[in-house]
Amino acid sequence: MKEFAQEYEKKTGVHVDFQLYSGDQMGSKIQAAAQAKTLPDAWTGVGLKPALSKLIEGGYVAKVNDLIPNFGNWRNKFPQNVLDQISFTQGDGFNVPPGTYGIPLDVNNMQFLYNKELFKKAGLDPDNPPKTWNEFLEYGKKLKEAGITPFATGIGTWVGFSLLEPYEWAYLGPDKLKEARAGQITFKEAGFEKVLNLLVEMRDAKIFAEGVATMDLPTAEQMFVNGQIAMIFDGSWAIGVFNSMNPNFKDYGVFFPPKDDRASYPALIPGGIGAYFVVNKDSKHLKETIDFLVWLTEKDQQIKYANESFNLPANKDAIDPNKLLPQTAAFAKEMDKVNPGMPPIKNPRAEEVLGKGIQMIVMGQKTPAEVVKEMDEANK
Repeated sequence: MKEFAQEYEKKTGVHVDFQLYSGDQMGSKIQAAAQAKTLPDAWTGVGLKPALSKLIEGGYVAKVNDLIPNFGNWRNKFPQNVLDQISFTQGDGFNVPPGTYGIPLDVNNMQFLYNKELFKKAGLDPDNPPKTWNEFLEYGKKLKEAGITPFATGIGTWVGFSLLEPYEWAYLGPDKLKEARAGQITFKEAGFEKVLNLLVEMRDAKIFAEGVATMDLPTAEQMFVNGQIAMIFDGSWAIGVFNSMNPNFKDYGVFFPPKDDRASYPALIPGGIGAYFVVNKDSKHLKETIDFLVWLTEKDQQIKYANESFNLPANKDAIDPNKLLPQTAAFAKEMDKVNPGMPPIKNPRAEEVLGKGIQMIVMGQKTPAEVVKEMDEANK
């Protein structure tokens, strides 16, 4: 960011000062600055839409629609589902005037990653990862036969929920998913057993690493980098994690959750906007701030930012396989398949039951039918 600031000052004569704080400090610093009327011209680290809406209601954040030149052309550079996360509409449940209130810097999503060297050892084509669910199971079996542990991820944490998300959308579809989580129909009626049965199929194919039911994501990531597992379900941020663990580990690829022909809807992956800037409504340098942030979202800066930070570029024009790391490009090209966010669940207890149920199914201690029945009882 400091390099960008120096480059921009040489280009325009406008001086930009970046200050970095930890996540723990950032919230309290912004809150104190808001009360003292000393907010910076722009800042990031705001969080999701509920937090953004509170800042807007407080009168601290500028709506960028009328501030960005050629706003319509600018907004077309980003996936619609990304802009939706920093925009508000009439009747959306937030007390905010309709409009866009953020400037995206990066995005993220979750997919499968695989070790190409281990695929070769198992006689699998390293340039053709599994595209269907049956292929995924077959690949897992072949890896196991070659003495290679096929798969691990943070099943024992929030990642267990994320692993199922693509198939919840694929099997239930948006309407039934929303109705089941809202308690309008039961999870059994929605067909949730079919989603959980995928875990049974993975378990029976002996795809899981030992101890995966209680494993956290950092443990699985370390195993992946060390060549102890062939595949992992992880976020695009893992590219940076792997680089910090072992900068020499680069022979791995990315593949979209394999298509299950038994499902009626397209799979949608977890993800969305990562870091984004909001602009101080009362900034004394409003035009200069907007101009600089728009410049940051242009193709060349986005490519440099993605390669330096190991984050995905927000600008679709920056998805250039010839200029990005191959893993970054693979993650970024699927941003149009990110789900709009899981619908709210009526009773959070049902989600707790699901989290424990995922672990019990993986360990063979409960069936999908038993878990779904408990979820329905909890969600009444």
